[in-house]
Amino acid sequence: MKLITDRGWTWTPAQWELMLELGPGWGAFDSSGLLGTALTTPYPEMQTISGVLVASWAGRRGIGTRLMTNILDISPSALYATVMGEPLYARLGFHPVGATTDYHGVFPSPASGVSRKGTPDDAEWLAALDHEVSGYTRPSLWRRLLDPSTPYTVRVADSGVVATRPNPEGFTVGPLIAPSAAVACQLVSDVAAGAGPVRVDTDSADVGAYLLERGFEARNGGCTLMVRGADDVPGDRSRYFAPASHALG
Repeated sequence: MKLITDRGWTWTPAQWELMLELGPGWGAFDSSGLLGTALTTPYPEMQTISGVLVASWAGRRGIGTRLMTNILDISPSALYATVMGEPLYARLGFHPVGATTDYHGVFPSPASGVSRKGTPDDAEWLAALDHEVSGYTRPSLWRRLLDPSTPYTVRVADSGVVATRPNPEGFTVGPLIAPSAAVACQLVSDVAAGAGPVRVDTDSADVGAYLLERGFEARNGGCTLMVRGADDVPGDRSRYFAPASHALG
């Protein structure tokens, strides 16, 4: 969290705990302590990389590059790159395959009512739906999201799902799976209406337009989805309207 504060990230302790449950983390150290981190979440199809973070006081020493090269040959890899990180990943052989824009706002409209609260009994079919759409096999993620003791919220509809996770300002939407942008927007309304500050990271122009019409604003330039060791990410991404997180893909 000292590194998070130093770099102005918005990760919470709960997010670090989730990431370290789902995959290994790597650290760069010297006599002063932790200088940098890199996390991997291994799926059978490919790994996602996240948490590539180097302290400002340890910059320009090649620490980020060394952390990355330590994990790149494990399997094909995907990550979401910030504008600052994209040149590093391009040098390491990543190529862009998509991008998200982050929208922030307070949702003014009433909920659509198309969804219901998810329960642990939904874990198996949600993992199967997620595998079909995101392309990743990750039943452990859904068991965690649906655990009543966690801070996550999951709502399900006949052909889609939306989840939320806390952030320092409110909560972030994702994953968001739906058969169409119209249904995706309805699912967003079911978790966002009356809920305070909301963030949605999406690559859908239709979902973005829906949010802008309701007073949201686009911030921070978004993130670029990049891949190494494969042509593209797996799954039917036409139904994947927001990732589980930029860290988890």
